[in-house]
Amino acid sequence: SYNSIFANVDDVFLPNVIALAGQNHGQNELYRMLIATVPAYASIVDRKGILKERMDEYAIERAALKATYAGKVEDLGTAHARWVEKMNDKYARKMAALTAEHLRENVTLAAQRLKTKRELESVESWGGGHSVDGTNISSVRTPRGKKRGRGK
Repeated sequence: SYNSIFANVDDVFLPNVIALAGQNHGQNELYRMLIATVPAYASIVDRKGILKERMDEYAIERAALKATYAGKVEDLGTAHARWVEKMNDKYARKMAALTAEHLRENVTLAAQRLKTKRELESVESWGGGHSVDGTNISSVRTPRGKKRGRGK
């Protein structure tokens, strides 16, 4: 059997011996040698060490993924902060414009109300007899010989 043939071959050289035999004796012989030597290979492989190494690799990949995620979250947070600042500035400008418009309209309405109040006070103090434009109708003179309200 191949196990007895390879028993004296150092495990480090065993892959080279099998490859050489496969080249010189064909594929069938290679497969037979591999089947016979798999237990020998399994004994030299530190399965526990390989699994620990794989776990370490996964831990490194997870740490890199976590760092990438944290960087993207930070970038997104920065972009959001810029957007909020921009929207706040836009809001502040619109609010200032709206407030200025409100103040202008309020002042205009207050002035119109004051003018109307004074006109009302004037009408009340004269007891009526004022025209719409505020002139006193009784003080308007008419030409001699003509009566007020008639065309001739």
